[in-house]
Amino acid sequence: MFFNGVELSSVSWLLSLFCDEETFQETISRQDSMIKQRRDVSSAIQSSLVERSKSLVHGSMSFAQRACRVDDEAARTCCGGRVASCDGPHHMLIRKLQAVPEADFRRERLRRTSMADLVSSLGGSGRRASKRLPAWNAKNTGGRPNSNYYRFHQNARAAALYEPDDPAIDGLIRDMATKPFQTLEMMTRGTELKLLVKFDDRSQAVFKPMRWGRDHETLPNHYYFNDYERHNAEIAAFHLDRVLGFYRVPPVTGRIVNMTIGNMCFFGECTYYCDSRHSFCGEVDMLEGSLMAWLPEPPAGERDRWRSPYRRSYSKFRKADWEEDDGYCRQKLMQPDGTYLYPRFIPDLVDTHIFDFMTGNMDRHHVEVFQHLRNDSAPLLMDNGRGFGKSAVDEMSILAPLQQCCKIRLSTLHKLAKLYIGPERLSELLDKSLRSDPVYPVLATKYMPALDRRLLIILRAVATCVKEYSVNDVIVPDKF
Repeated sequence: MFFNGVELSSVSWLLSLFCDEETFQETISRQDSMIKQRRDVSSAIQSSLVERSKSLVHGSMSFAQRACRVDDEAARTCCGGRVASCDGPHHMLIRKLQAVPEADFRRERLRRTSMADLVSSLGGSGRRASKRLPAWNAKNTGGRPNSNYYRFHQNARAAALYEPDDPAIDGLIRDMATKPFQTLEMMTRGTELKLLVKFDDRSQAVFKPMRWGRDHETLPNHYYFNDYERHNAEIAAFHLDRVLGFYRVPPVTGRIVNMTIGNMCFFGECTYYCDSRHSFCGEVDMLEGSLMAWLPEPPAGERDRWRSPYRRSYSKFRKADWEEDDGYCRQKLMQPDGTYLYPRFIPDLVDTHIFDFMTGNMDRHHVEVFQHLRNDSAPLLMDNGRGFGKSAVDEMSILAPLQQCCKIRLSTLHKLAKLYIGPERLSELLDKSLRSDPVYPVLATKYMPALDRRLLIILRAVATCVKEYSVNDVIVPDKF
C-alpha cells in the first residue's frame, strides 16, 4: 500500500524512528483514516462521472435518433450504426457544401472512400510540395544514416512531420518500443518528470512514466493548470493525429521498462511535480510509459515558439482577452495589422484547437514551428499529456478559435464530414490504430463515445458559422 507515493511500510518505519509508541500508533491510525476517506471520495467522484457520461451519451444518441429518418437514396451510417439521414444542423451544412462547386463536396463519394484513403489524398500534393528543413548529415541529426530515425528527420517538411505511407515511421515506432536503452538523462525543464533516452544508433526519445491508471479522471475541482500529465494521452494523441490526417504530432509509442530496483518509488527534478508527494511507482520491477521521438536538432531543426493568442490566463482570478470578447478573432487577430496574420496561421490555429477539443487538452499555450520554415510551417503538436482526462465533459472553451474566427480548412471539413457520414466512426478508427501499440488498451472505453460526441459538436459549430456568415466566407480553400 502506498501513501503520497511512498510505500506505507517505509512511512511506518521512518515514523518509528522519530515518534514514541503512542504518537506512532496515533499517526498510523490517522493515515489509515485519511486513505479510507480519499478512497471513498475518489469512488464517489468516479461513480458520478461514469453516470454523467452515460446520461450524456444516452441523451446524445436519443437526440440523434429523434432527428433521423431513413433515406434510401443516400443511405449512410449515423445514429448509432443505423442507415439513416439526419435533418439536424450537420446535415443542413453538408447540403450547403454540396451546392458549392468549389468545395468538391460529394457525399456519396465520401461515404464510399475509406478514411485512410481520404486523409492520404487530402493535402497530399501540398505536403509533398512543401519545403524541407535545410539539408544536413547524420552527424547533425544524431542518427545513423539510413536508420528510421534519420529518415524521419530527413523527410520532415513544412506541411507535415511525415507522410502517412512512409515506412520509416512504423519502423521508428518499432525501434523505440524494442531497442535497449543506452543512456538516460533527466530533463529538468517542464512541470513533470521526463527522461531523455538515447539508443545505440544515436537516436533519441523522450520518456514519460505512467502516473495514473486508464480509468483515472481529472477531479472536478482541479484547475486545468494543476492537472497532471498522462503518458497514455501522449500515445492516443499521436494516433488520433494520424487518423485525422494532420501528421503534426511526433511519433509516440508505449513501452514497459524494467527498473530492476524492486518495488520502489522515485521522483526527479523539474519545475513543479517533482518531489516525494508526486513520485512514480512501478509494479514490482516494471514501469509503463510513453516514448516520443526526438525532433531534429538545431541549427537545421531550430524552432520558434511564441504565445498563442488563445493562451489561457493560468489564473483563478482573471480571464484572457478571448474569454471576455467574442469578437476577439475577427475584430483583432484577422485585421490587416494583426500580429499573427499570415496566410496559414488562422486555419492552423483552428485545426489545432479542433484536435485539442477532441482530446480535451486545455494546455496549448504556445505555437511552435520550425524556424527555417517559419510562416510556411504547420504547428508542431507536442505536449499532449493533459488530454483525455474528462470523458463526460466537453470543454467548449477549447473551440473558441473556431467559434470566434469562423474559419476552417476545406480539407479538415471533408475529414470531419466523412467521419459523420460514415460508415467508419472516429472511435472505431482510433481504437483500431491503438491496437498496434505495445501497451494496448491505451484508453479506457469511456473515452470512445466522447470522441464521436465531440465530432458532432464541432460540426454544429461550423454549421452555426455558416448560418451567420456564408459557406464561402467560412471555408478556407486549400491544396488537395
